[in-house]
Amino acid sequence: MSAAIAGAVAGLLLAACLPWLPGALAVFAIAVAGALLLLAPRAPARMAAGLLLGMALGIAHGAALNDRRLPRDCARELLTVEGEVASLPRVTHIGEDTRQQRFEFTVAAISPAHCGGPRRALLSYYGALSVAPGEHWVFEARLRRPWGLVNPGSFNMQAWFAQTGIDATGSARAQGALRLAPGAGPGSLPDRLRAQISQRIAALPLSADARAVLGAVTVADRSGLDTALWRLFQLYGLNHLLVISGLHIGLVAALGYGLGRALAMALALAGSAADARHLPGLAALLLAAVYTALAGFSLATVRALAMLACVVLASSCWRRAGSWHNLLLAAAVLLACNPLAGLGSGFWLSFGAVACLLWLAMWAGAAARWRQRLGTHLFMSVAMLPLCGWWFGGFSQVSAPANALLVPLLGLFVVPLALLGALCALPGWPVADTLWTWAAQPLELLLPLGRALAADHPGWLFRGLAPGPLETGLALCAVALLVAPLDWRVRALLPALLLPLLLPPATPRTAAPEAIHALVFDVGQGTAVLLYDRRRALLYDTGGGVAGGSTIARSVILPLLRQRGIARLDTLVVSHGDSDHSAGLADILGALPVARLLVGAGVRVAAAGDQAVARDIAVAEPCRAGHHWRWPRGDVHLRVLAPAPAERLSRNNGSCVLQVSVGGRRLLLPGDIDDDRERALVRYWRGDLASDWLLAAHHGSGSSSSHAWLKAVNPAEVVYSHGYANRFGHPHPAVVARLEAAGARAWSTASQGALELVFHADGELQVIAHRQLKRRYWL
Repeated sequence: MSAAIAGAVAGLLLAACLPWLPGALAVFAIAVAGALLLLAPRAPARMAAGLLLGMALGIAHGAALNDRRLPRDCARELLTVEGEVASLPRVTHIGEDTRQQRFEFTVAAISPAHCGGPRRALLSYYGALSVAPGEHWVFEARLRRPWGLVNPGSFNMQAWFAQTGIDATGSARAQGALRLAPGAGPGSLPDRLRAQISQRIAALPLSADARAVLGAVTVADRSGLDTALWRLFQLYGLNHLLVISGLHIGLVAALGYGLGRALAMALALAGSAADARHLPGLAALLLAAVYTALAGFSLATVRALAMLACVVLASSCWRRAGSWHNLLLAAAVLLACNPLAGLGSGFWLSFGAVACLLWLAMWAGAAARWRQRLGTHLFMSVAMLPLCGWWFGGFSQVSAPANALLVPLLGLFVVPLALLGALCALPGWPVADTLWTWAAQPLELLLPLGRALAADHPGWLFRGLAPGPLETGLALCAVALLVAPLDWRVRALLPALLLPLLLPPATPRTAAPEAIHALVFDVGQGTAVLLYDRRRALLYDTGGGVAGGSTIARSVILPLLRQRGIARLDTLVVSHGDSDHSAGLADILGALPVARLLVGAGVRVAAAGDQAVARDIAVAEPCRAGHHWRWPRGDVHLRVLAPAPAERLSRNNGSCVLQVSVGGRRLLLPGDIDDDRERALVRYWRGDLASDWLLAAHHGSGSSSSHAWLKAVNPAEVVYSHGYANRFGHPHPAVVARLEAAGARAWSTASQGALELVFHADGELQVIAHRQLKRRYWL
C-alpha cells in the first residue's frame, strides 16, 4: 500500500508541473491503465499505478480550474457580479480618506452571461459600506484572470491563486454596490464568528502590534500585520508564528490531548465502563478542528489537520502513529483534496520538518529528556537551513534561541488564553477582554525590545543566502548524515558540506565567465532594469509600491540580487520621481551598498531616510546629458542622453534617459518621456539614438513613441514594461501599430514575465522570457 500511496503523491506533484493539459481521452486512458496496474501484486507495479492515478486526478483538477477562469475578452469589462462574501475582509487604509476591503467572493451570477465561469473571485472594494462574511452582495466590478509577476528568485503570486482556487481578481466600484442580505446559514458561520472575534480584539486598549499578533494567532486575521511588523518577525526567524499552521495546530492538539487524557483518567477513577482509550486522540482532533475553523480553513491549517487526522486514525487502529507510511498518507490526502497544494513553500516546509523528525527518531538513542529536547531543537534549526535558504533566500541567525523562548511562550500562554478569550467572546462575556489583555502582556514587553535590538544590530540578525541546487543538495545530505551512526571522523567532515550554502558566492552568477546580463523585471505597471556581469552591477529604476511599505524592490528586486550573488551596486539610476519608478529607493539603499546614485526629476532622496546616510550617500548626482563611462575590463559603455543641467522640465520629461552599449548592441531606456520630449532629443542626438533594443517610453503610453522617435531609434526589438490588463490601457494600440509598422519585434513583461538578455563573449545574444521558461498550465 505504501508504494501505491508514494506513487500517487508523485503523480499529483508531477501533474501540477505540466506545461499543458492532455485531453479527456488521454486522461481516461491514464486512469484505466492505473486501475489495471493496481491489481498487480508487486510493489513497482503498484507504485506505477499510484503514479498514473495521481496524474489523472491532478489533470482532471487542472481542467476544472481552467474551465472556471474568466474569459480573456471579459478582462477589465464592467460586469455585474452577485454572490456571497466568503472570507474575513482584510482592511487596508490608503492615505487619509481611502479604505480598501479585500475579500474572497463566491460568485453566484455574472452579467453579461458570456463572462460567466469564475466561482470564486478576490475582490477589492473601496466604498464606504463595510463588508462582512456571509453577506449577499451585488457589485459592479472589473475582473481579470488571476495573474502574478514572474521573476527569477521571487514569490509566484499566480501559483498562490491556483492553490487557493481563485478564478478571477478585480476591483468593485463604490457606486452600485448593494447589500442584498445579511450573513446567514451554516456555511458562513465560521467566518462570521471570526469577524466578531476580530472586531473585539481590534477594540482592545493595546498597542497596534499586540492587537495585530493576537488577531493573527486567534482567528488568522492578518490585516493588522504591516510590513514592518512582518519584517521584524522575519529577522528573528519567528514569522511562522504569525501564520496559523502546523505549529499552532500541534500546540492546540497537544492541549486537547492533555484535556482528553485527564477526562479519561477521571472516567476511570469514577469506575465508568466506557472505553476511553481513544478519548485523548479524539479530543486533540476535535480541538484542532475547531482551531482550523477559526483560522478560516486556510491551506496551512488544513494541511496540519490532515496530518493530525492520519496520526489519530493510525493510533486508533493500533498502528504506529509516527511512521513514514502515515506521512505519505497525509500528503496523499492533502494533494487529493487540492492537487496544487505542492506549489507552495508551506507544503515542503511542513512535510520536510516532519520527515526530519522521523529521520531523527530512527537514529535517536536513549538519553535524558532534556537532552533529547535540546538535541531535537538544535537539529531542526540546522535541518531547516537549506529549506529556508531555497524558499526565502536567507535565515535568521538568532532563530534557535528566539524559537526556544517564543514557541513555548506562545503555546503554553498566549494561544491558550487567546482561544479561551475567543470562546468567552462568542456569548458576549466581558471576561474575554481580560483574557486577551493577559495574553498580550508578553507581546507588549517583547515587541519593543525586539524592535530596539533590530534597530541597533540589523546586520547580524538575518543572513541572506543564495543557494543553487548543488548547494542545497549538499546541505540536505549533511543534515541527513548528521544523526546517522557514522564514525566520528566522517561526522567531523559533515559541516564542510554546509559551507557552500552559508558562504556567499565569490562573484555574481552569470551564464558564462564573461557574459553580461540585462534583465527587465516583471514589475507590473512600473520599471526596473538590471545590468550586471561578474564585476559590476547597475540598476535602472526600482519598481513601484508604497514607499516605506510594500514595494517591488523588497519582493522582487532584492530576492533576485541575493539569488544571483550581487552584494553591491556600482550605480543606481532612478529615472524620475514617479512612484512606479522610485518607490523602492529606500529599500535598495537600506539593503546593500550603492557606490553611486544618479537621479532624474522629482526624486526625493530624503525619502530614503537614515538608510541613505548609513550607506554614505550624502548627495545624489543629477543625471546630466553627455555624461558617459565604461566598465573596467568589460565591453560595456553607458551614456546619459537627458536631461541637460539647465532644462526646466516636468517630472516625466525630466526622466533620466540612459543608453547602454554591450558588445556593439545598444539598449535604450527612456523613462516616461512624452512625444514632445522625444522630438527634442531627436533634434539634438540624431543618429546617436539608434539602438537595437528599446524599452517603450512610459510603458507604451499613447503620448509617447512618436514616429520621429521610432525612426531615429530604429529598434529591432521593443520591450513593454506594463501591468496585465492595466487600467491605463498600456501599451496603447496606436503605439503597438506604429512599432509593428517600423518592423520592431514586441516583447511584453505582462505576457512573458521578466525578460533577460545574455550577451556572450563570442557575440551571441540569448533571450530568456521567464514566463515561457517556467511554463505551467495554470500560468
